[in-house]
Amino acid sequence: MVLSVALPLPPPEAILYDGLPLGAIEAIKAAYGPVVQILDPPKDGFDLTMKINLTKLPLDEGSRVPFSRAKEYYLDTNCIY
Repeated sequence: MVLSVALPLPPPEAILYDGLPLGAIEAIKAAYGPVVQILDPPKDGFDLTMKINLTKLPLDEGSRVPFSRAKEYYLDTNCIY
């Protein structure tokens, strides 16, 4: 599965690296490990494109990190915004 994300404009004080908040790629890799591959460059019109390998999801549902928590995880670990 491929997921592309367009981000809202960041506040002026945000530190960006390649158009993404500093540390965003590292936070995604830390949260999802081998399940997610960052595609570079992202698809046209998007800030981030990820290839999600659903076969690498843990079998134990208790150890899964839901994708909806990506922003929450990023904010908790990096406190950019």
